[in-house]
Amino acid sequence: MSPIETATRAANVCDALGIELDPAGGPSGAPLARPRDEAELTRLLQRVANETDPPRLAPLGGGTSVHWCRPEQARGDAPTLFVSTRSMVEASGGSGIVEYVPGDGTLTALGGTALDDLRAAVDEGGHRITPALRGASTIGGTLAAGLSGPDRVAFGPSRHHVLGMRVVDGAGRRARSGGRLVKNVTGFDLHRLHVGARGTLGFVVEVSLRLTPAPESEALLSSEPLATDAEAVELALALRADRRLAPRMLFVKDRVVHTLLAGRARQVDVERAVWAEHATPRDAFDGDAAEDRALALAERDPALRIQTTPSRVVSAVRALGLASTDGLVVEPDAALVDVPRALVEGDVPRWTDEVLPALDAVGARVEPRAPFGDAVGEALDGAIESRIALSGPRATIMRRLVEAFDPAHVLAIEGFPAGLSIRP
Repeated sequence: MSPIETATRAANVCDALGIELDPAGGPSGAPLARPRDEAELTRLLQRVANETDPPRLAPLGGGTSVHWCRPEQARGDAPTLFVSTRSMVEASGGSGIVEYVPGDGTLTALGGTALDDLRAAVDEGGHRITPALRGASTIGGTLAAGLSGPDRVAFGPSRHHVLGMRVVDGAGRRARSGGRLVKNVTGFDLHRLHVGARGTLGFVVEVSLRLTPAPESEALLSSEPLATDAEAVELALALRADRRLAPRMLFVKDRVVHTLLAGRARQVDVERAVWAEHATPRDAFDGDAAEDRALALAERDPALRIQTTPSRVVSAVRALGLASTDGLVVEPDAALVDVPRALVEGDVPRWTDEVLPALDAVGARVEPRAPFGDAVGEALDGAIESRIALSGPRATIMRRLVEAFDPAHVLAIEGFPAGLSIRP
C-alpha cells in the first residue's frame, strides 16, 4: 500500500467514524488520527481489523522513540496511520492523571500522559517515578519501547513497577490486568507483555505504577576522565562491588564515571567518603540539582545497544576497538553499552567484519536501535539481525502472542521481534 493509498484509506475510515485526522501530522508526514477517548480508539481498531486489506496502524505518544519502535516507517518501507494517545489526554481536559494516592505510593494515568507531567505531580507528594527519564516521552510510549532509566541500578527495570494496565488490542478488544494498588494486584501479569512490545500487541490506554519515596538527600559525584573507556568501566565495577555503596545511578560516559547517591543525609555523607576511597571527584552536585544533572548526563540516542553480563562489560568495550569514544554510555550494573551513530556510521565495514565477530567471542548481544538508511547500514542491520533472529519454540510463542492480540496484523512490525516475519 503506497503512502497516498494509506492517506486516502485513513481519511475514509476516520471520516466514517467521526475521528479527527491530521493528514500529515505523524512522523515523516504520515497521517495521524486523533481519537478523543477510548471508545473512538476501539471503534477505529475494530473497523480497520475487519477490512480485507487493513492499513498498518501504530500508537504515537510523544514521538521520541519512533525511530526505535517503528524502524520500517523511518526507512519509508511501510506507510503507516499513526494514532495519537496524547489526543485522549488533551480531550479529557485534565492532566492525564487518573488517581494519585500518596499514602499508598501509587499512581494511575492515561497512557498518553507525558512523563514530565507525572514527575511534577508526584514530586509534590514526596515521591519519584520510575523510570527516571525526562522529556516529551509519554508513560505508555516509554513502557511500550521497553525503556528504563539510569535508576535501574537501584530499582530494576521499568516493568517491575507496573501494577496494572488497561489496553485495547489489535482487534479493538478492551482488556485490563493487574490493579491500581499493590495489595489488590491479582491474576496473570499480562500487562507486562506490553512492556517492550513496541505497540504490536495493542494500545496502552491506562497505566498504574508503584512509586518510590523521594530521598532526603542526593549527591552526584563525577570522576576525572580516565585514560580509556575500559579503565572507566573497571572503576565503575569496583564501585558497584563495594557493598558500602548503594548508588541510585551509576554509569560511564566519555570515560567519566558518574554516581548518584541518595537516601538519608547521614547515609549519603558516609557513601561520599567511601566513594572518595576509589577516586577523586572532579564535580559534585547536591540536592535537586544532583538528579537533574545526572539525568542530563545520562541522555542518549544510541544507534546500537550492546547487552552482556557485568563481568564481560570491560571485554565488550575493548572489543569495540574505537579510537574515539565520545558519546559512548555504559551502565555496568545493567551490562549495557549504548553506541551513538557517530561512532558507527563512518566505520560500518569494520563493524561488520571485525567488531561484531569480536563481540560474539565475548558473549555480547548487539541490537540496532535506529536504522541507518543506506546500503552499507543495511548490511550492518542484516548482520546484526542474523545473530538475534528468533527460531524454534521462542518464535512459535511470539507468533501465538501476535495471533492472540492482533489477529489481523494491523499493528505488526515486519522483522520484530528479532527477524520474525508475521504479516503476509
